[in-house]
Amino acid sequence: MKKFFTSILAIMLLLSAFCLSACGGSGQEVLRIYSSEDYIAQNEDTGATMADDFAEWYNQTYGKNIRVEYSTFGTNEIMYNRLKIAPGSYDLVCPSDYMIQKMINEDMVEEYSSEFLDENNENSHYTKNVSGYVKDLFASKTLDNGKSWNNYAAGYMWGTMGYIYNPDVVDHNDIKHWAAIWQQKYNNQSTLKDSVRDTYFLGLAYVYRDELNTWANSLDSGNISFETYNEKITEILNRTDDETLRKVETALKEAKNNIFGFEVDSGKSDMITGKININFAWSGDAVFAIDEAEAQGVELYYAVPEEASNVWFDAWVMPKGANKQLAEAFVNYVSQPEKANENMDYIGYTSVIAGDEVFDRMIDTFELSTEWEEGLQEVDLSYFFTDLSDGRSAVVYTDTIGRQFSAQYPDLPTVSRCVIMSYFPRDVEAKVNEMWENVRGAEFPWWVVILIVLLIGAFAAIKLLSKYQGRKKPKQYNGYKVISREK
Repeated sequence: MKKFFTSILAIMLLLSAFCLSACGGSGQEVLRIYSSEDYIAQNEDTGATMADDFAEWYNQTYGKNIRVEYSTFGTNEIMYNRLKIAPGSYDLVCPSDYMIQKMINEDMVEEYSSEFLDENNENSHYTKNVSGYVKDLFASKTLDNGKSWNNYAAGYMWGTMGYIYNPDVVDHNDIKHWAAIWQQKYNNQSTLKDSVRDTYFLGLAYVYRDELNTWANSLDSGNISFETYNEKITEILNRTDDETLRKVETALKEAKNNIFGFEVDSGKSDMITGKININFAWSGDAVFAIDEAEAQGVELYYAVPEEASNVWFDAWVMPKGANKQLAEAFVNYVSQPEKANENMDYIGYTSVIAGDEVFDRMIDTFELSTEWEEGLQEVDLSYFFTDLSDGRSAVVYTDTIGRQFSAQYPDLPTVSRCVIMSYFPRDVEAKVNEMWENVRGAEFPWWVVILIVLLIGAFAAIKLLSKYQGRKKPKQYNGYKVISREK
């Protein structure tokens, strides 16, 4: 009986500890969010983020006190490994497209509720405001269970991959092609992402640039449909056969010998300071870099090379066991147009939220015209702003191409030659990671190798000399020789 009551007491203590942990130890519900660094608006005076503001909004809206724990990760792989090691640690995470696919296929995420997905639900800000382009693209990604990304992922930000560059040093025509960073005239002037998935994609685009151009020419000449073109370039830019891996490894090793280094977040700062002149970057980082450089009198540009590129999406997903009510409430909160605008103004990335308020913000921010004037170029964004009120046109006019506006809102021809990266199954992932280790492996410069050899030689010489001198001069003790027994 004593053992029985002891067991019951232990179980009760464990349940109490679990409840205290889930409620933050104070009876409050806790929303645990895991997202990329510098990826949400922050009040520069108070330091409070939009996640902190959400807690106050939730209290005012639902009459409940909650706390938000917001932590950040550097790469999708770090986030994934964290969830594998500690499942149930987070209620909401914000990975990229290929990682979302991987997590869905590994049954790591919860589905959004029917209320959240209901387009007639007035409280579902995400469903009401998300761009039709994003919604349709997510819907096209069907899973084995017949459902789509829309059931598991709510978009947050999106954009393209390309090059930030300084036109005072880098030729505009060179940067139209991925091969720019392989050119010797730009030696030690560029950086690559220290991210296997993104840089592998770049390697594919470089290795198969001629094949990509052939398909583009076929599309332009009317020999193939856009659907066929998209299917072909998607296949090329997601290849993982052994021959492709060898070619990409060789290409990236060549690039490694020509670049300044690898980075995840410092590239945009290095562009601003002039440490480098070309940065392989996400479009949102391009907007930030161009803004900051402009404030210092430096003019930077952003280009998506002509061969083809990546259109990426970061989206909110709920790991298994998440507090779905709080997680969905947060997604709806940040999906309000005014919140989407705040986030874009702060981080420079492009929200998946569209509609009149976001469109008007774009017009004002980039000083665009809705009517043609001489000297202005037309940009049709009707593919993204699919539901403007009162029949408004999403065609705008600008006198500047290649800077902040072009980075944040790519035109249809640019988006049309961009594809989504697929995730790698485990066996393929192992091969790609091995290739990446070979590329990133510790290969010392020749002078470091020579220096190490010289130091080893010097150390060996000193040891030999010490031993020789020790035999020639026996130790002295109080004026008498100490006879050595060494032979």
